[in-house]
Amino acid sequence: MPSKSRQHTDYQSAVSKLLSLADFERKSRANDPPDFHLKRIERLLSYLGNPHHGQKYVHVAGSKGKGSTSAMIAWALAANGYKTGLFTSPSIHRITERIRVNGDPISESDFTDLVNDLWHAVEKVTVDGDIGVVSVFELETAMAFCHFTNSNVDMSVIEVGLGGRLDSTNIITPLVSVITPVSLDHVAVLGDTVELIAREKAGIIKQGVPVVTAPQYPDALRVIAAKASEQGSELIESSSVVTITKEKNLGLDGTNLEIKTRNSIFSPHLRLLGRHQIENATTAIAAICVLEKTGIRIDPTKISSGIENVQWPARNQIVTTEPIPIFVDGAHNVDSARALRKSVEALFPHSKNIFVILGTVRGHDPAAVARELQPFKPIFITTESRHPKSLTNLELSKLLGECKIGVHQSTSNTSDALNVAKNLANENDLILGTGSLFVAAEIVEIEHKIEPELYADIKLPRRP
Repeated sequence: MPSKSRQHTDYQSAVSKLLSLADFERKSRANDPPDFHLKRIERLLSYLGNPHHGQKYVHVAGSKGKGSTSAMIAWALAANGYKTGLFTSPSIHRITERIRVNGDPISESDFTDLVNDLWHAVEKVTVDGDIGVVSVFELETAMAFCHFTNSNVDMSVIEVGLGGRLDSTNIITPLVSVITPVSLDHVAVLGDTVELIAREKAGIIKQGVPVVTAPQYPDALRVIAAKASEQGSELIESSSVVTITKEKNLGLDGTNLEIKTRNSIFSPHLRLLGRHQIENATTAIAAICVLEKTGIRIDPTKISSGIENVQWPARNQIVTTEPIPIFVDGAHNVDSARALRKSVEALFPHSKNIFVILGTVRGHDPAAVARELQPFKPIFITTESRHPKSLTNLELSKLLGECKIGVHQSTSNTSDALNVAKNLANENDLILGTGSLFVAAEIVEIEHKIEPELYADIKLPRRP
């Protein structure tokens, strides 16, 4: 049996092998926009024997909250005794977090085996030469399906990576589709209006498959409703099947809720912070109620225990409270930043000064995030994460300056930004890290002494 150090070396090689593929999440080729379609994932999976067939799925799309909602659905199903797969992105600390069974990330050895076992199919698609090369996310999607099949899961919750209609996860036919709130995001790829983006998200709606939607902007809801009607799919608004009858805010300890559905009343304790997480919980529970109508047996009291156990780092996460409170969130667009502002107002109402460590990746709107936080009169410290698509601190500072948003100091990495904030702040202040999940994750790693998983800068293969 290989030693642990050898296994880890093999794992690192497998990660490098995976990341040698076209990776539109981490980098783009110059003058070569992402080639989004389902032909490659269809062919890749066909070469692997279509491991996604014969499985039960919940499919989740949306602009915000889709990861948290997916996690709550998965944890609640696992608490009900179902062996549950969960595929999400991006990862926070380790790439293995993307593929989970009953909350546990795939092991390094299983990850390594999957990359190596599936590589022949990746090469075969490349040799075909007619539909381009397999991307990182497409192979990860195939790995998730294979892992869930190998693990004999009862059901899997699959989060869309980007958009929905042309996302590689859209190869499945689920028992229920779920669409969390739709807002402006990834406009260069998905469109620059809520209607256009909603059309991409609604692309996951399958013929005759019920769809649960969170509260939406009217323009988004019209598009989703039209697509559901076209597909002959029942549209269920989460508020029509789930009612919050009692709500007790416990501050940094979360929220106690009393939930009423058509058949039950139960009282989950929601540890995830922020009022938007209550909305996400409502959407998750509505999806579970729809699953119940398909014959999936559910114990409402176990929904409560499942939701209570959900941990979803870098989203409204309290990193530490002493000596200076540090709070992080991956808010990267105007709606998520607005939700973050409301969370800070509720959780830290007495903070004297708020020091905002702001870093973002290209394609997002840091000025919108900064403007939403302006009511705090914050002290902005710009930075850049290790992510290869990170906007440089100088670019970010210039962009904010052009929007008349003052920057106190600019730093070239998250560690330096955190040190600057700590030197300026005192115990009555708040340090807030935001702008991207990657900045939030790095602050958590620094404070909790988590060894980061570093990826080499790997050159992309040439197209055949």
